[in-house]
Amino acid sequence: MKPSAPAMVRLLLLCLAVAACLKAPTLQAAVPMLPAPPLRPEVAQGVALGLHFQDPEASYEGYLWEIARTGADTVSLVVSWSQTDIRATELAPRAGETPPDEGVRRAIAAAHKMGLKVLLFPIIMIERRGPGEWRGKLAPSDRDLWYASYRGFLLHYATLAAACGAEQLSVGSELGSMQVDGERWRAMIGEVRAVYGGRLLYSANWDDYDSVPFWRELDAVGVTGYYELVRSGIETPAVPALVSAWQPIVADLRRLSAQVERPVVLTEVGYTSQSIAARHPWDYTRAGKVDLAAQERLYRALYLAWSEVPELGGLYIWNWFGDGGGGDNGYTPRGKPSEKVIRHWFGAEQERAQ
Repeated sequence: MKPSAPAMVRLLLLCLAVAACLKAPTLQAAVPMLPAPPLRPEVAQGVALGLHFQDPEASYEGYLWEIARTGADTVSLVVSWSQTDIRATELAPRAGETPPDEGVRRAIAAAHKMGLKVLLFPIIMIERRGPGEWRGKLAPSDRDLWYASYRGFLLHYATLAAACGAEQLSVGSELGSMQVDGERWRAMIGEVRAVYGGRLLYSANWDDYDSVPFWRELDAVGVTGYYELVRSGIETPAVPALVSAWQPIVADLRRLSAQVERPVVLTEVGYTSQSIAARHPWDYTRAGKVDLAAQERLYRALYLAWSEVPELGGLYIWNWFGDGGGGDNGYTPRGKPSEKVIRHWFGAEQERAQ
């Protein structure tokens, strides 16, 4: 039977309403993306890139080009030496893990060619680890021997950074049990400054930055950003809840910044593309189901919580290295919705719109 004119009108209105609902953004998509605030020249908008290729001729240019396209102005190039276990006293390059120096030089040169500044970021890897053991729990059998070896490791990369013109250097990362030795660190920092003239920072773990006694010898307070933003359940909540979880963290880091009179740099901050990422952002060993939306929510919350904090001296997204894309559950934001959040914050989206 042919519908009447009023029925046709009602049907048309119903169709329009359904279409509007289908097109309407979800609650998450409706979370505002505030205009990127003007940043001081010394604030690093950075992305980390692990250097893993063993061929000294291998090229990182593809990754670096993608990083530059996000609007980042700095790349953190991550290099590593190893020790056998937490009680060892010697660090050394490890085959299959430590990039050759020539590869590091090529990566720094390629970054500079693309207009990126460089933070050279040496870290320690532990080859054999028991439960709860990692570089934050080092317990060398002879601390003097360990520091002598660490000094060689640090001066090696300080000399390389100076020769290649890297603008910043980290003197250590997440060494909680060793960072308490203030006099030893002050002596090493002095030796580094004798061969390297760029900016220095140290990267403390997110739950252990108040035990660092040498902040004033450096140019910035470096802290990893793997804060547990939820304490129960495993699902990543909505953006407003995540922003609220950041507030006491931001306040405490602002307190530290004022106390030591140094800007705060989030030396590593990143999330796997998994629903558990807000609960265990530091745990790269978990292999949960891909959840791109959870990663995007976490980056939106990071953006909203930190964009206009005056004490922020820099931030480095962890980590660009990896395949990326819709099937990847790891840290990299490459080819994922979270990449667009990063591009907005770093200004690439605004530039494209102009």
